[in-house]
Amino acid sequence: MDGNGRWGKEQIGDRSYGHKNAKNAVAEAIKGCSEQDIPYLTLYAFSTENWDRPEEEINTIFEVIAEGVTQYIDLFTALNIKLCVVGDKKKIPSFCANKLSEVEDLTQNNTKLQLSLAVNYGGKAEAIAASEAIVKDTLDNFVDEFESKGFNNNSPFESLRNFLRDYRIKITPTTYKQYLSTGHLPDLDLVIRTGGKKRLSNFLLWHCAYSELCFKDLYWPDFKKEHLMEALVFFQGQQRNFGGISFPVPDPCCK
Repeated sequence: MDGNGRWGKEQIGDRSYGHKNAKNAVAEAIKGCSEQDIPYLTLYAFSTENWDRPEEEINTIFEVIAEGVTQYIDLFTALNIKLCVVGDKKKIPSFCANKLSEVEDLTQNNTKLQLSLAVNYGGKAEAIAASEAIVKDTLDNFVDEFESKGFNNNSPFESLRNFLRDYRIKITPTTYKQYLSTGHLPDLDLVIRTGGKKRLSNFLLWHCAYSELCFKDLYWPDFKKEHLMEALVFFQGQQRNFGGISFPVPDPCCK
């Protein structure tokens, strides 16, 4: 959802004005995905790097987020949409964090579309947190396993060295994803970025490994369902190999 600040600056010279006018585009995206029976939509509302912005702008963004989820409760109910917040809530202002939790609770049993709102989220921070958790669990398991096998009190260091020689840490992509705060989300098929910039900006880095990337030159407040449809047409035209090679399917009539 990029370009809010620049849109507001161009309209009346105020970046905050752009954030305040971003909610209609959110509704357009939600309705468009619902109409197309898309089961997952993730919107990047506030990154871990956005704290470097002016305090007034930051406050406006959180006010808009809180007002937005409140405003769309009826929409979530009507369209059977479940809200799920990803990111570190601890640093989010309490009025916003509480409202997000409230709407999450209200919509937890909805099943048609899961709307994930990334707030105070960063892909690198998520990877670091996951790695720290893996190290902690590995050390805990190491201690338990070492103690269960026993060691020689007369030469504890020799016992430890022998144990370490055969000890292996096994981490698979599936295991690693389980430690991510977004591990419940499927890998992304399509990433749409507005605002004209062509980069991921720390967004769901694990999930974007084989995503198709669609960059739009319009600002987020101008985003409409028609732009979503254009992106979906773009996606449908892509040949997705996931690192492999696609071979043409032989015509059964040609032998």
